[in-house]
Amino acid sequence: MRVLHIDTGLEWRGGQRQALTLHKGLLSHNIESLFLGNQAGELHQLCKNNHEEKYAGFAFNGELSLTTHHEIQNIVKEFKPTIIHCHDSHSAKLGSRFHKSCTIFHTRRVSYPIKFLSRYFKYKNIDAHVCVSEDIRNYMKQHFSNTFTIHSCVDIKRFDRVVNKTIFDKNGDINIVYVGAFSNQKGVDVLIKAFSNLAKKYNNIVLHLIGNGELLQPMKTLAKALEIDHNIVFYGARKDVEDFYLNSDYVVCPSVSGEGSSGVIKEGMAAGKIVITSDLTANKELIDDGINGVMFKTGDSNALTMSLTKVINKEIVIDHQKIKEKVSLFDCSNTIEQYITLYKKISNK
Repeated sequence: MRVLHIDTGLEWRGGQRQALTLHKGLLSHNIESLFLGNQAGELHQLCKNNHEEKYAGFAFNGELSLTTHHEIQNIVKEFKPTIIHCHDSHSAKLGSRFHKSCTIFHTRRVSYPIKFLSRYFKYKNIDAHVCVSEDIRNYMKQHFSNTFTIHSCVDIKRFDRVVNKTIFDKNGDINIVYVGAFSNQKGVDVLIKAFSNLAKKYNNIVLHLIGNGELLQPMKTLAKALEIDHNIVFYGARKDVEDFYLNSDYVVCPSVSGEGSSGVIKEGMAAGKIVITSDLTANKELIDDGINGVMFKTGDSNALTMSLTKVINKEIVIDHQKIKEKVSLFDCSNTIEQYITLYKKISNK
């Protein structure tokens, strides 16, 4: 088995972490694996800085670029993969051109609908669509027969570390953490509005927001308009998110749409924290409400206020052993084994 991974993403986000983790996991199982990343992306710089094994960058100039196609074609000729694993929609187009000589895998990480023409032209030569949640798979099954679910993973060992207890710029008696992009689907405004209600109830409560994106400045403006900017710290994008989780009292995932299999929920649980999350269908695959976490009605800031209030006041008590048991199901060692099994199953057909 020889696996070629292709990822065209520019940002270092959850999908890139998952793809690289799989690649490194295959190497640890003595499976030949080569990772191709967009040389204009953050993943490329990270891999170069860390001298990642079996990694190469390529110039992504678009799905229809002949120079990009020829560059990948030359790598395919040299590496001779039996499997090409496409980790985003652009790479699905690039990789599927080699379907006659390779088995083509595509990982679907988001729940957005696929455009009509893409179903027939971009994805028609995919041998296996791997979905990171049952929610996504239920959609994909409407259009493709070859669908499978392997949840995205969390490396639990990342949170077994000496904690930097000075990570917060402002430490409260109650510390709530959000990690993620500042984009419409993430629902940061819902969290800030809920927090404005909490700030009236509790002294010395602080909201820590880690991430970046197009809505960063509008969210700062919202916090100021609600007169709670002195209780909120905006950190921007950080590489040391583990310490933020570990120092938190609660982790909130307020996403309103598009969630595949939330890395934030799994990371929060891996840190042993109570996660309060919106009740999107995909999130329900990770959180059993009132057992290993707490859910609130998606998009409803008042419902989030109520859920956080009940948790803070100990009206809802979560057994931390249940958190540990649930997150262990999504440890990366399990995910890598599932991929290896599926690779063998599909490529041997």
